[in-house]
Amino acid sequence: MTSDSGSLEPPGPPRDWRPEWQLPRVVAVETQRVTPESPRRRNFESALPRPEYAIEFLVETDAPVPVRAPGPVLHVGATPVTEVREDDPTHYRFLALQPDALEPGAPLRLGWSEQPPAEQQDIESRYETPA
Repeated sequence: MTSDSGSLEPPGPPRDWRPEWQLPRVVAVETQRVTPESPRRRNFESALPRPEYAIEFLVETDAPVPVRAPGPVLHVGATPVTEVREDDPTHYRFLALQPDALEPGAPLRLGWSEQPPAEQQDIESRYETPA
């Protein structure tokens, strides 16, 4: 014997299933000169040159960056910085492995990879070469 009446479940309130992909607002940016760690290879040597130093951007946001397939990118003028590591939900480290490509005084913008510049978020500070 069944207790199922066979009728459809009544519809609930309409929902917007589109996820929110808005990047959070940048609160602060600090730059520092660092020595990048080389990845450890067990079975081969890398043909890529190891940079002498890199520039690390410590970015603080007012909320976590949403997780999605395209990653966040920090643009220093026309140069995208795509190497990023999350320290905690509101602190991110962007690593520029080609510091000579960074232009002093260039504007900083945060966006998603492949996002046009007009849709990227302007950051109030500008890039200054760290001592």
